[in-house]
Amino acid sequence: MRPDDALSPSQTFPVAPSVEWPPATEQDDLADRPLTPERRLLCMIVRQLTEELLRATGLEHDQEPGRRATSHVRQVAMYVCHVAYSMPMGEVAQAFGRDRTTVGHACRMVEDRRDDRAYDTFVAIVERMASAVHLIVGKRI
Repeated sequence: MRPDDALSPSQTFPVAPSVEWPPATEQDDLADRPLTPERRLLCMIVRQLTEELLRATGLEHDQEPGRRATSHVRQVAMYVCHVAYSMPMGEVAQAFGRDRTTVGHACRMVEDRRDDRAYDTFVAIVERMASAVHLIVGKRI
C-alpha cells in the first residue's frame, strides 16, 4: 500500500458513539450540578485508560515524564469525558478537581492537536474505549 492510499482515521476506526446524560432542567446550574460518585469513577477510568494507552503507543516518548505528561493525559481525558459522554464542562471539572475554564482550555488544546493524524487516531481510540466502558457500566450512571 502506498502512503497516498492510506485510509483516514475515520475510515480506519469507526467513530465512538456519543453517550447522553439526562437532560438538565432550567433550574439546574450545570456548574453547580452535583457529580455522582459513579460519574467521578467513570472519569478516573478514562484518565487511567488514556495514560496506559499513551504509554503503549509510545506517543509520550518525546516528552519528559512528570508534570507536562500528567497534564497532557488529564487534558485528553477531560476532552473525552466531555465529548464521548456529553458531560457538561462543570461536571468534568468537578470530577478532575479543576475549574470549568481549565476543562474548556483542555478541550481547545486537544481539538487543535487533532489535525495531526496520529494524535487524532489516539484520541479516537480513547473515545471508543470510553464508550465501551460506559456500555459495560450501563444505565446505573
